[in-house]
Amino acid sequence: MLSLRRFILRDVDKLRAYKIAFRGLGEGRHVFDFVLDKSFFDCFEATKGTEGTVNAKVVIMKSLLLMEVEIQIDGVVKAVCDRCLGELDLPVSGRMQLVVKESSREEGNDDDYVVVTPEDDFLDMGAYLYEAYMLNYPMRVVHEEGGCDEGMQEMLREYVKDENNKQTDPRWDELKKLINK
Repeated sequence: MLSLRRFILRDVDKLRAYKIAFRGLGEGRHVFDFVLDKSFFDCFEATKGTEGTVNAKVVIMKSLLLMEVEIQIDGVVKAVCDRCLGELDLPVSGRMQLVVKESSREEGNDDDYVVVTPEDDFLDMGAYLYEAYMLNYPMRVVHEEGGCDEGMQEMLREYVKDENNKQTDPRWDELKKLINK
């Protein structure tokens, strides 16, 4: 699980809206809806300036010993195409599950297992919502085929070398034949 310390928080007070008071919750299923928008994304250095709206649904199944938390996100953000640098609407969706347990020790906060102390009254979902968003953001953002800026495509064709016509050392070609057998 990503640690909140890895993210450089810009404004922690704006994340107050993403806290859930779990002490007053009875046993059973509880549903919370959040909206991740520009003000949310601006709280984190890596997503500063991100525009769009991502709806987040947090479902908590609370029992006597622990809480099972499921986060589901779905929305669209503005992104820049990695190929042509044009703007596009990028759909982002996914889900994440956590298990929250109360303990006086703060050990065990790794992967999908979170420990809260008896003094904690709130479950701060801001970091986990951000994590769910980042884990479901694609590594490569490109327009669909044919959607890129044609002027930029021409420029790329002009400056990108064709590797297929490159002269290779004949010794390597002989070695490649051995590997492909």
